Amino acid sequence: MDSAEDLLQDTMSGHQQPGAKSWLLILIIAALYVATARLGLTLAMPPENKATAVWPPSGIALAALLLAGRRVWPGIWLGAFLANLWDALSPTTSFSLAAHVTVSAFIASGSTLQAFLASMLLQRVTGPAGNFLERTRTVFQFVGITLLVCLVASTIGVLSLALGGFASWSQSRLGWLTWWLGDSVGILLVTPLILSWGQRGRWLREPRRIAEAVVLTGLLLVVGLLVFGGRDSWSPAYLAVPLVVWAAFRFGPRGATACLVLLSACAVWGTVRGRGPFVESTLHESLLAVQAFVAVLAVTALSLMGVLEERRQAEEAKAELIEELERASSEIKTLRGLIPICAWCKKIRNDRGAWEQLESYLRNHTEATFSHGICPDCLEGGHVRDTGRRV
Repeated sequence: MDSAEDLLQDTMSGHQQPGAKSWLLILIIAALYVATARLGLTLAMPPENKATAVWPPSGIALAALLLAGRRVWPGIWLGAFLANLWDALSPTTSFSLAAHVTVSAFIASGSTLQAFLASMLLQRVTGPAGNFLERTRTVFQFVGITLLVCLVASTIGVLSLALGGFASWSQSRLGWLTWWLGDSVGILLVTPLILSWGQRGRWLREPRRIAEAVVLTGLLLVVGLLVFGGRDSWSPAYLAVPLVVWAAFRFGPRGATACLVLLSACAVWGTVRGRGPFVESTLHESLLAVQAFVAVLAVTALSLMGVLEERRQAEEAKAELIEELERASSEIKTLRGLIPICAWCKKIRNDRGAWEQLESYLRNHTEATFSHGICPDCLEGGHVRDTGRRV
């Protein structure tokens, strides 16, 4: 994958024009962006219905750039543009098509720039895509970069709506907070999910692991429905936390990210229906509260995944070191046993029954090196013992 410098240089120079497969990928990304964006915009705050606390497309955009490179950025821009231009088709709109096109273009540019900056910063700080899930330090760097870059789209989007007359300046502060929180939670949830599931590796090949995964998923759905689907608002949300910890310990990043997304879907579903512990006086305030809880839970789970991944890597390195020490120890022990050696030519019979020079045998069984010379006795006698020739 390209480095951050290569991505920026290629963008400025215009190299690596997309081919047929790249354009197909661009269209797929645009379609996914539009579908998830329209789903999130159903929960947008009125009257402009643009700022929403539920925004999965931000995570899709960042994951696409990390996995496929900067060549797919047109898919992000096109998806964001079409998702926001969709409102121009509404019969209740009072704005012209030109106003919708202008505001949608600015919003799409802000969303694309945000994803592009996030991908460059992540690749510069944490390395290739997905590596930020392997260490606690890089996990916190990912969280910090997410909270920072999400200021881009929220600021550009809110300013575009206010300058275009779609929203009043008095609503800009709340709209900006909603936009920033929605983009941040979208990246914290969706980007690790896509990156972890996009990596190759063994996954649930043992029947016991499959059964455990089914049990965990069932318990998570039951707890999610009880906490966020109950009629009483006293249900404690922290009941779902041990299940996420269970998933992180037993199933790694894939299991933990999947549980986070599933739990987030249950929380939003219940809150929209007016149930659960995060119900406030308005739907918008309720969504802000539940998304804040999801963000805290996501940061906690990602940090735990980083700690567990560091521990796993340390255990693998320890196992490799022990294996090397055991191999070296076994080789050293062979030199301590009975070694057949020729009394005349000093050749040694190896384990395969072949005779080889003493130097060759020691070189193959130890790390010693030889520096040839003639001892004083041989030099004084003027001959070499094994040949009997005069020097």
